[in-house]
Amino acid sequence: MKDKFSTYSQVELTRRSMLQGMTAFAGTAAVGSVAGLPFAAQAQDLPVVKAYGVPTAALKDWAPMEASIGVRCELSGTSNDVGVFMRDIMASNLGDSTDIFIFESGTEDILGPRGFYAEIDTENPELSLWERTSDDWKRSDVVTDAEGTQWGVPVIGNADSFGYFPEKLGVAPDSEEELSWSLMFDDEGTRGRVAYGQGWAYSFPSAALYLKSKGAAEIGNVADMTGDEAKVVADFLIERKKAGQFRTLYGAFEEQIQLLTNEEVDVINCWEPAVREANLVLGPDATRYAYTKEGYFKWGHGAYVAKQAMGRDNVANIYKVLNYFLSGEYRALQARDRGYAGPNMDLGVAYAEENSWSEEEVAALKATEAKVAKKFSKPFVSTTTPQNSADIEDQWQRFLNA
Repeated sequence: MKDKFSTYSQVELTRRSMLQGMTAFAGTAAVGSVAGLPFAAQAQDLPVVKAYGVPTAALKDWAPMEASIGVRCELSGTSNDVGVFMRDIMASNLGDSTDIFIFESGTEDILGPRGFYAEIDTENPELSLWERTSDDWKRSDVVTDAEGTQWGVPVIGNADSFGYFPEKLGVAPDSEEELSWSLMFDDEGTRGRVAYGQGWAYSFPSAALYLKSKGAAEIGNVADMTGDEAKVVADFLIERKKAGQFRTLYGAFEEQIQLLTNEEVDVINCWEPAVREANLVLGPDATRYAYTKEGYFKWGHGAYVAKQAMGRDNVANIYKVLNYFLSGEYRALQARDRGYAGPNMDLGVAYAEENSWSEEEVAALKATEAKVAKKFSKPFVSTTTPQNSADIEDQWQRFLNA
């Protein structure tokens, strides 16, 4: 397997922000949402598993986990910047003091083979939910490398598409119809009413997916295009930009919400929470998050074990935490409190029903389960560490500067 680390210098890793303008917000929001442990929990003499990574995986309150498995998780948060994450692990020997790393797909391809992650022992008796977890999650590119080595356990994820106003597009508000990405890139009815993200890691692959799906371009991996493939997509986007397809190119997550709430655009490639936030202002059916014909920007976070941790005396507790990430309790609490999907949604529904959650809360979990199953059956899986990042970014800059 090609060593992807050779495509990155330490300087490049440090400066690169894969979601560009959105990264700063993601890191700030995630870190701010981590609740401190209740005093009673702090006073308990529980074994501790130390984690480092994106705090979006954290529960708002870890107390339910502590009560369920008798282990406390102490998570030190970082932003969604892959460069910062990898630099900290490689340069600071974090594995000497940290048990679990949590981040998006891509790092396992580099940090696993280079000895920073330990392979997951799928036979560990504490990992009791492994067998019943779908391969769509546990064998995905988020937690395995190109050789199929199991470097992580899936934690959370989603499949991103675009937000839109059903009324403006002539779509029924409650429609489950699959729409085409042509509404974003190539539709006269939406021309001049589209917002497109400035971050190439988030936006460029969706354009490539659209062209590949309609047979307009031959592209192998839309999340890691070659320079020639990226040029074809950039040429298409430049033509559409000059034709006036895009009203604006946005940067931060707040801008997604603002563009929808102010009804400045009809279509925007965005995070699903932006649609929910806009509907809090405009009404529950004002905007929708699209099911798509061609596919989705599918992302996920994995939990990876530090190599050094396997030589310490808390391996059983580490695997208890990993197994908890696959449990119904974790899934239900994450989906309810943060809106994220993940493996074993059916266990989350069962947990909610067994613990007398409201009918509305159970219905919301069931809807999330159905939505995830529908979306994850289609391509593509994103990566934070494309091998051709320099060539992709060069072509994206051509589009931005056109």
